[in-house]
Amino acid sequence: MGIYSIGVDLGGTNLRIAAVDSDGKLLDKLTTGTEVLRGRDFVIDEMCNAIQSLKVKYRDSAQLAGIGIGVPGFIDMDTGTVVRSPNLPDWINFPVREQIEQKLGTTVILENDANSAAMGEKWLGAGRNIDHMAMYTLGTGVGGGVVLNGRLWHGERHGRRAWTHEC
Repeated sequence: MGIYSIGVDLGGTNLRIAAVDSDGKLLDKLTTGTEVLRGRDFVIDEMCNAIQSLKVKYRDSAQLAGIGIGVPGFIDMDTGTVVRSPNLPDWINFPVREQIEQKLGTTVILENDANSAAMGEKWLGAGRNIDHMAMYTLGTGVGGGVVLNGRLWHGERHGRRAWTHEC
């Protein structure tokens, strides 16, 4: 039995959900529009239904290692709350991680979408052989992620450096 993960790219326009194996090989991909005008509960339900469909598809052939969700905007990493998102107008101080974990019955990792993209490039893309990189994302919005010494940089918080997600 293999191991796989589910990654979600929640954007202001598109919602992409993918299952990948431990080597980063794409197993399956679902893409739909993000219907932000229907509200955050609708978007969360659509995302969770798509995640659940991939879990069901691979439950007999592989073990789920985890679920990671990239969300545009400013995220309180300690609480999993979207503080503000220009692309998701009604997601103000929204405890998105808690909502998703309750619906799926499992732990999820929530991260800024541009940071997630930077870590993807560090793991499998143009940054895999370098220690320091910056990535800028252009889509419905503009974002960026920084990797220093092979680790994602979240900036300074509370007088301490905020390193996470080592490659």
